Amino acid sequence: MKEEENFIRVRSSRKVYFPVYLMILILVFTIGFAKFNGKEVSNLALRLVVFFSAACIAVTEIHRLANYYEINSGSLVTSKGIFSKTTRRVDLISVSDADSDQNVWQRLLNYGDVNVRLFSKESTVLVKNINNPSGFVDFLEGKMAEKKGTKNS
Repeated sequence: MKEEENFIRVRSSRKVYFPVYLMILILVFTIGFAKFNGKEVSNLALRLVVFFSAACIAVTEIHRLANYYEINSGSLVTSKGIFSKTTRRVDLISVSDADSDQNVWQRLLNYGDVNVRLFSKESTVLVKNINNPSGFVDFLEGKMAEKKGTKNS
């Protein structure tokens, strides 16, 4: 979470991909265990494990970097996609409230989703799989109060 006094930008958490990373670790451990015990591991199997591991890490990172969410002094910005990018900017005045959703696994690893509800025609903006969702909600609510306070003054 990149946070300054007036700005916060977050991306999807790497914790979402824990099962993929665990699968890679099990594959590498299995190959290593076989080599350690003197079993013959085919060159093809070794290359497939390396290729699979590299491909999984690359795909998860590309998926993670494709989306970001930002709160600045006046708006909530959501950006999705790499080649075909969709950016949505929502003024903080039009946000009615926000809450975080976490299941048990997400609470243990401290990541989850944030639902930002709007007064306007589209009811919610979903901020998916971010680290510290309650901190994001607190920062958003602080910015909303700041923005509404400056408008009323």
